Amino acid sequence: MKRVVCATALAVLAALPAHAEKCALPLVASLDLTPLSNGDYTIPVSIGGVERRFSLGLNNPFSVISGPLADSLGYRTVKISKSLETHLNGETIDRRVVVGDLQIGVSRGKDFQMLRSDVSAAKLGVDGVAALDLLRNFDVELDLAARKLKLFSPNDCQNKAYWASSLAEVKFTTDMSGHVEFAMRLDDKDVDVDFEVTDGPAIMHTNTLKRLFDLTLESPGVVAETQDGGTRWYYPFKSLSIGAIAINNPRIALLPDDGPECRHQLQTVSGRTMRCFGAAELHLRGGSLKALHLYFDFKHRVLYATPADAVPASAKPAK
Repeated sequence: MKRVVCATALAVLAALPAHAEKCALPLVASLDLTPLSNGDYTIPVSIGGVERRFSLGLNNPFSVISGPLADSLGYRTVKISKSLETHLNGETIDRRVVVGDLQIGVSRGKDFQMLRSDVSAAKLGVDGVAALDLLRNFDVELDLAARKLKLFSPNDCQNKAYWASSLAEVKFTTDMSGHVEFAMRLDDKDVDVDFEVTDGPAIMHTNTLKRLFDLTLESPGVVAETQDGGTRWYYPFKSLSIGAIAINNPRIALLPDDGPECRHQLQTVSGRTMRCFGAAELHLRGGSLKALHLYFDFKHRVLYATPADAVPASAKPAK
């Protein structure tokens, strides 16, 4: 989904009380991630008292519901501002739905607003997309290698990587559209990173590659691979790290980009003043995410990371 700024107020899904004795992590839901043929993953979300399949859009700003599902449940649909430009897999979205009853795990909410998709959700074979406007009401643990997503009630515990004895802890930011970015180090360069929970290699655009590493697709070491009738280029980077946690020989696809680099700062392109969102220097996907076990503390904007195969620690979350 194209990330845009939305002025619509969204109802907050109620989470469990954050206070727990001895700082145990209050578990709201432990959800299996089910892969789709396009590389995305789904989680179960109950709408209208029935469990539905929602694609996991952990770094998409806005949740989506299938229009036919919304109509079958009698949910109200309203127009969104014409000044907003919102797309899902090529479909222009100009309406939102007031979802009367929604539940994830033991957490339940009413009158939550989602964008309405009349075509794309059905093509993906899902009932909607569960995105940040919904999931940031919780602490989120992502273990993509184990195909597991856990949600916890927000809390003030210090070390939330309960499954490991060593970890990296970094601050993350959210841009105006609400999506998450954080810092990593690629070889000898600091890079700002965002992510998408879908299979595939990480992505860097060639204008970023040139600015950071003074490399082009013609540079020594760059290899072209033909896949499904298309060509992708790769450079043999040695390490991608977050704190002391390193991914060796990360696989990063280089995408040709002849235009100006799209950055967060205001810039003038073809006579237009614009700012890009969702334009991090490196875009992580499943190939890198499966090497990490992550915990997003949205209340304090802290990301905890360990290797996916980290040695378990003694502490366990509350059940």
